[in-house]
Amino acid sequence: MKMRGFRRVFIYHSPQYPGYTCWCGLWNMPDDSAMCSFTQATGPFRDRLRAPENVRCTLAWPPEGHGEEYDMTGLHLQNVHLRSVDAGETWTFAGSDDFRSCMNGTTGEAEEALADGTILRGVWGRYLPYDAVPQDGYMERSNDGGRIWSGPELVNDDESRMFWPKRIRLLRDGRLLTGGGFYVRHSERDTRPHWTDDFFPALFVSDDSGGTWSGPIQVVPDAGLEDFRLTEEFDWAELDDGDLLLILRAGVEEGRLQTRLRRTGSTWETTSLEPAGLPYSGHPELLKTREGGILHVATTGISCTRDEGRTWCDLRIEDGLAELRKEPAVPYYPKSVQLANGEILIVGHVGGDNGYGSVDQSIVGVRFFLEESEV
Repeated sequence: MKMRGFRRVFIYHSPQYPGYTCWCGLWNMPDDSAMCSFTQATGPFRDRLRAPENVRCTLAWPPEGHGEEYDMTGLHLQNVHLRSVDAGETWTFAGSDDFRSCMNGTTGEAEEALADGTILRGVWGRYLPYDAVPQDGYMERSNDGGRIWSGPELVNDDESRMFWPKRIRLLRDGRLLTGGGFYVRHSERDTRPHWTDDFFPALFVSDDSGGTWSGPIQVVPDAGLEDFRLTEEFDWAELDDGDLLLILRAGVEEGRLQTRLRRTGSTWETTSLEPAGLPYSGHPELLKTREGGILHVATTGISCTRDEGRTWCDLRIEDGLAELRKEPAVPYYPKSVQLANGEILIVGHVGGDNGYGSVDQSIVGVRFFLEESEV
């Protein structure tokens, strides 16, 4: 596979400079429009309120080695939604909702459209310490394009556990999958650095549009939990036989990890976990394309497999900008879709996991068509 017509595009900048816009979601709507979501912060760059000490302790925030620019308390925080009806060429404001937190994002990455146009999003309630919401992961839904959202709908009903939804994807049979981290609560050490002491990456499945969920479905064998430093960040693509190809984030030295979940009736079973041969990066992003290949999208580059993950090849980006400016191949924490016209659109933000005001962030993208390489 190779790219054709590769170009970089600007999508959005905050009304304030430096801008703070990050942590994108991206999905297709049933009417062939596309939608994008992200976190936006505006307000003073100094002399703001601080999070209470108990909140700072529980969430270990600001993160070790960083300053008060990471405490978002007192800022105007919004989940912003944009919509495009011309295959991503132009974007218009669709809606926004406010939230309060000391953290620099609580939702956005996990959003998906249902067949009736309802938008379903995953929220991590642990990052909303100022509001009376479940201190767990939950779903919200919007029937008006992202302006008004329902109340919380829990995914996990076990009060001794909690689930952080990081991805939502539709299956071909109409069911929904959400994936993320499944944690055991320990009251004596219920702080963010200790959440991963007793956890595994997991899926939940729903056959009623997210009304109820079954799970957790453990996605790696027990040996993988012992051998690798896993996180809640992984993504999957549905294969033609109903199996799931998973790419998981692990430690810097371990790079990407890969596994295949075998479809067994209405659920899936684990297989071996092994290195994927892909470099270390942030949250994995996979896209099953109409051309038959599966793309792995990361700031380090775009790779493709045509044999269900047995081999990966890098797609060459020939505009020269990454080499010239020492910039990532694609934006930070990218999300991807294949548009109605067949074009691949990848959206993310300029910058990284930045403190407020330290980088002029914006929402940008890359886009291209796929075609067969000459033999």
